This record gives sequence, C-alpha cells and structure tokens, in this order.
Amino acid sequence: MTKSVNRHFVPVRSYTHFSNDKNINDFNIEDMENCTVEQFAEMLDTLELMPYRNTNAAVAVVQKALILAEKLDNEELSQRTRLIQSDVMARQGKVAEAGRIMFHIHQWAEQNEHAHILARSHRLIAGFYRRVGDNESALQHAIAGLRELPDTAPPSTRADHLMMLALTLDEVGAYEDSERRFQEVLMLATLMDDTQLLMFALNNMAYTRYEMGQAEEAYRLITKLRELATRKHVELGASQLDTIAQVEILLGQPAKAEQTLAPVVNDPLSRKLGDLMVLPECLLTTAEAQRHQGKLIEAQATLDEARHLCHEHGLPGLMVRALLQQSELYAAAGDYRSAYEEHKRYHEAGEKLRSSEREARARIMQIAFDAEEARRDSELFRELALRDPLTGLHNRRYIEPYMDGLLEESFTQGKSVTAILIDLDHFKTINDTLSHQVGDTVLVHLAKILSLTAPSSSALARIGGEEFLAVLPDTDAAEGLRQADKLCQAIHSADWSSITGNLPVTASLGVSTMARVATNRTELLALADHRLYQAKHSGRNCVVGDSL
Repeated sequence: MTKSVNRHFVPVRSYTHFSNDKNINDFNIEDMENCTVEQFAEMLDTLELMPYRNTNAAVAVVQKALILAEKLDNEELSQRTRLIQSDVMARQGKVAEAGRIMFHIHQWAEQNEHAHILARSHRLIAGFYRRVGDNESALQHAIAGLRELPDTAPPSTRADHLMMLALTLDEVGAYEDSERRFQEVLMLATLMDDTQLLMFALNNMAYTRYEMGQAEEAYRLITKLRELATRKHVELGASQLDTIAQVEILLGQPAKAEQTLAPVVNDPLSRKLGDLMVLPECLLTTAEAQRHQGKLIEAQATLDEARHLCHEHGLPGLMVRALLQQSELYAAAGDYRSAYEEHKRYHEAGEKLRSSEREARARIMQIAFDAEEARRDSELFRELALRDPLTGLHNRRYIEPYMDGLLEESFTQGKSVTAILIDLDHFKTINDTLSHQVGDTVLVHLAKILSLTAPSSSALARIGGEEFLAVLPDTDAAEGLRQADKLCQAIHSADWSSITGNLPVTASLGVSTMARVATNRTELLALADHRLYQAKHSGRNCVVGDSL
C-alpha cells in the first residue's frame, strides 16, 4: 500500500493557553495592541504552536503580529514572528518561500546565539525537509531542535519537538526509538491532561504499527484511542477514523472498517469541515473495505468519487493508490486483462510520481537557497500572485482574463457558460460578534466547501471580502441553477458550530448564463450581481437565477 505522506503530519495543538478549537478562535490579538515587549514575547509562546492546531485561524493573527512586532522595533521578536509566519506559509503549501525564510532566520539565530529561535528554526526546518521527502535531513534537524531547546521551554513546546522527532524517527525506520519518543509525548500529554495531544500520539503510533504489519498491537492502540474519545466525550476526526479503518481491514474486518468511516463518507452535506481535506483518503479506504466484502458495485462508485477528488485537488500520491485499488477491483470482478493494464498504469504512475517529486524537491531547494532574483522569476511565485492568500482560491487577476477567453471561445463553439456569485449572509455579524479572525476561518472553510461541491470543470475565485465566484463552462441555465442550489445547500448544511457556535452560516447566490447570444464578462457578472441582490432581499440563504 502506498503510504500517505500526510498521515503522520498531524497538527500539534497549543497546550499552555488553549484547550479546544473555540478558545483558539477566541484568541484576540487586538488585546495586545499596546503590549510591552515582555507581554508580546509571552503571546508568541502561544502563537508558535497555534499553526499546528488551526492553520487557518493563525493566518490573520500572524499578519497582525508582524505589524505589532514592527511597532515594538525589537529584532528578536520580529525574527520569532517571521519564523511563525514561515510555518503558516509551509502549511498552506508555500513550501519553497517558507523554507527560504526558515533558513535565513536559522542563520540569524546561529550568529546571535539565540537558543530558543535556534531550536524552533531547527524544528521547522525538520518539517520543511519532511515535506520535500528528505527524511534523513529532517531527522538531523529534529534531533538538533530538541537538543537546542532551552530547559525553561514549556512542556507544550517540548511535546511538539518530541512529536516531530518521533515522526522523523518513524520515517527512517527507527521504530524502537520512535516508540520511545511517542511514549514521552504520551507522558507529557497525560501530565497536562491534554486529550487532543493524547489522541494525536495514539493515532500516529497505531498507524506506525499498521505499516509494520503488527495488527494486534495496532488494534490495542486504536482501542485505547476509541476509549479515550468516549471517556472524554471527544469526536474522532476523519484522519483518526481512517487509521482505525485501515487497521480493521488488516485484521480481516472490512465490514467494521466500512462502518467506521460511514460518518465521514456517506452524507456529503453532513461532513464536518475539518474532514473535507482527508475525505479522498477515507473514500479510498472505504472502497477497499467494500471490495473485501464483495460489494464491487459500491466499491467502484466510492473509488470513482475518490479519484475525482484526487484529480480536482491535485493529490498525485493518492491518485497512485487509487490506480492500485482499481486494478485490484478489476481482479476481484474477474476482469484480469483490465486488472493487468491498470496495474501497469499504477507502476508507470508511481515511477512518474517519484520522478516529479525529485524534480519538485530540486526546484524547492533551489528557490529556498537561491538569490532573490531567482525567487521572483520562479513559476511558483507567479502562480501565487494569481491566488487569494487567505483561501488559496484564484483572485480577480486570474479569473477576469480567464472569463474573457472562455466566453469568447464558448460563444464561437455554441456552448453556454454560467456564472454564480456567492455572498455570505450577515458576515459583518460574524466579524463583529466573534472577531475578524473567526470571519477569516469561515472564509477559508467556505472555500473548501466550494472546491469540494462545485463541478471539477469549474473555476473558483474570491473576488471580494465575503464574495466568491464560480464559473461553470459548458453549463446551461437549468444545470447552472441546479449547481447553485447544491452549493447553497452545502454551505447551509455544513456543521459550523465549532467555528461560529450558535451563529448560522448561509449564503445568497445569483446566477446568470450566456447562451446563444454573445455576452461579455461585465454583462454576465452584472446580471449575476443583480440576481444576488434579489436573493438578499428575498430572505437570504437562497438562489435567484434565469427564469426557465
């Protein structure tokens, strides 16, 4: 089985200040506006661990912290804050630019003999190397990060460093040493009464045993994980459920595995926001469980959905795993010729993936270490200029020329194009009542919902504060309305309680379609905007489109 590179990279929470997601979202940096240097340094102790627990919430906070650090005119605090910013960037996928900042600050810490920043830069550089697949270098920096960590560091920070060391030891096959470090994390988590840290560690340990084929030991660990969640009244996340399901398959219990993942995969509209990015992996595991039960039709449908999401979200590692699953599914159905052909594609795709990963690693390392001129010239940063930094969706700079070309081409070919404007209802209330940070988190998760719900052929963009646009090629008015209704329902039906509490999150949508008559971008969007206005004045949480 192809190992998921994201399995062990579990976010580590802040143990000193936060006890749950709601407290993280309540973190209000505006309270630090007139803080002293000492108070700001204490805030950074919390902020350093925040990206691991909630990257989306950390985005806005770190941006404001950078402004405060500049006002305080303290180089040490500025370097610490920029290092936290680099961690957020890496977790958003901006690995090359994040690495460049990390290495620069690491050099500063060595020159200035700053123990804490040196330890933290080692720790983050270990994560950088793990992302580019250089596990040996990751291990060296993880060891150095723990060695350089001052004795005065809080237990939460020490646990974070131990977790990284345990993960890197596991990656290089040093399982006994990895187990010892995981046990230290469990001990610290128990002392701090930190349920989430215990769950993260147990999940990682169980998956390691699963990879080693130690089914009984893996089962013991997932049993402890489930008992802990029940005792503490905490729901298991999608990644943890997937680990449990894979262990159950290893134990010859595919029906149990399918049941374990049912809450994640069965009802698209009830999926929790935190589950969305783990969904393709859960679907692949479910398809495998269904195949082992002989439920081949169901397995094929589940596998098709998984492959669609892998393609849509650019997950080549999981796409390779999906090819292997398809080969095994053909074999289970007795279609051995197709199974053989698919297995060949699996091996070809695996080799291509390894080659592209080597090339990507070289490019990332070049950007991380090269001069500023090389960085500006890289394709990576030209792409970043076309994306919204908060949500990762495209921005106006991308979507406007894209629409101009699409409309011209579609009219020439006699095809329809539908534009859907999506605007969150009462978004100001969320910002004013819960903070702008919570508002940013809502926008990030809305972008995820749109990405997973809109057709794979659509183009998505954030074009204003809380306004988004979906452009659907080759889509007539009837289908455009159907897709808009689907988006509206997905937003309304999502479980937003962990982010906004009792405040609902809904959206109004305006739809317009170009069909048979030449329409330019301005006209199409103006009509969609007019219908969005009508939706707002028709009670909100609804869709207004072309009359059919």
